[in-house]
Amino acid sequence: MVDVQSFPVSLFSDGPALRFLDIAIKVQESRGEISLDAEIQRYIRLIRSDVIASWHCSVYAAVGVLKFAADSVETHGGLSDFPPEFREKAKRACGDMAPAEYLRTFAEIVLVLDRQPTPEYCELPVAGWEFLHMFRHLFGLNAILMDEEDRAFEEIVANIVSAEHPYCHEQALAYALEAQRAMILYPGEDGLREHLYWATRDTLLELIHTVNDHMQREHS
Repeated sequence: MVDVQSFPVSLFSDGPALRFLDIAIKVQESRGEISLDAEIQRYIRLIRSDVIASWHCSVYAAVGVLKFAADSVETHGGLSDFPPEFREKAKRACGDMAPAEYLRTFAEIVLVLDRQPTPEYCELPVAGWEFLHMFRHLFGLNAILMDEEDRAFEEIVANIVSAEHPYCHEQALAYALEAQRAMILYPGEDGLREHLYWATRDTLLELIHTVNDHMQREHS
């Protein structure tokens, strides 16, 4: 039986340790197409750009989790006592390298990159999982629009926000923030159209106006 005080199982059932292992596995499975440093920099940028995420678990704190994971694996003599998902992902990520050594090395790489300035989007474009996290509500809206192509865009958005009324603040804010972020990062007329077929600059503006109209009409 594992001592819970020296081995907090919940720390390895979710959180930054698993996120870092996901990144490592994705890079390995890409067979050289994806850079580990670039993916870690995207993780760092995503955390730094989100005040809540950075307040809740900064990159520096996440590195601490990785180092603690390495120490715990070493103390327990391997991965057998760890939660199944962590154990499986750590084995895949480590390969022939000793798990504790791998986790400690990974932590040092993240720490070095965290000391560097956040890369600009023109230097390191948004890609893959970072894009999905930055625009997750817009991606969710994408599925709704595909199911309701016969209705006007403005009507669909208005109905979505109204359906949550009067508890619509969080959803309305999420849509408006993501749309505004998209227009700043992708200022051309096509907006996010390369990724979301409907998300041109004009449509993103319409989304923001629709949300603002609802909030002004129903909550002012």
